Amino acid sequence: MTHAPTRHRLVSLAAAAAVAGAGLTAAIAAPTQGTADAAACVNEHSVKKTLIVNYGLTKSVPETVGQGQPITYSLSVTTDSIGNPYVQGVWDIPPKELQSVKPTVKIKAFTLIGGILGGGGAFGKLINEETVPPAEVIKDGTSWKISHTGWAVFSGQSFTAEFTYKPPASYTAGKQITSGGAAFKATPAPPLGYLELGQLTACTTVRAPNAGEAVLGSLDSAGLGSAEGQLSSTGSLVDIIPGLIGGIGGGDKKEEPKK
Repeated sequence: MTHAPTRHRLVSLAAAAAVAGAGLTAAIAAPTQGTADAAACVNEHSVKKTLIVNYGLTKSVPETVGQGQPITYSLSVTTDSIGNPYVQGVWDIPPKELQSVKPTVKIKAFTLIGGILGGGGAFGKLINEETVPPAEVIKDGTSWKISHTGWAVFSGQSFTAEFTYKPPASYTAGKQITSGGAAFKATPAPPLGYLELGQLTACTTVRAPNAGEAVLGSLDSAGLGSAEGQLSSTGSLVDIIPGLIGGIGGGDKKEEPKK
């Protein structure tokens, strides 16, 4: 006698059916609030500062984000000066609705040793990625901050901290969301290297989820999805079909019939 299919496999089968249908009836994002409003929604701002060394400071977010999908703000530091300044702290000020939502934070930084040992090779980009432990992502007033003894910034390479937030239900298609600014601490720079930039805002527009995002959202609500495995704005179903097939063809092993 065999066991009945598990809940996991039933959900996967249902999701696969949804994919088949979605291939014919993929959702089209509703129009945004008009050309004038869309033009005012700027997804990236940059400033340049000379504080002993030259700094380029940027905050950006994708131009659009699918409804219900995580929102990632990228805060970057670059330099074209000789020598290697060090970033010791990054503060992200998210939109008001996200200020109580603890983000996950990923660091992307050029590292000569880490890049080579990590397989980048002598001529690779040598970019090391790491996720900041949740305990080290600290609430600081209206911002979320991360600190370090010093991430090196090499000339021509960027240091980037990505703050990813889970959106509230109020972020529906057509809504434009503008974040607050950002702050950085780096050396060398007087005084104490702290620089607050309220003008470093970033705006994104929520759109209707594409077919792939809709399926991932359904799996996530059923406890089978993952906020880490997001699709691009194209939402290609090719990205998720292998996982669904694995859920259908895989799963728990059946017991051999009892003799």
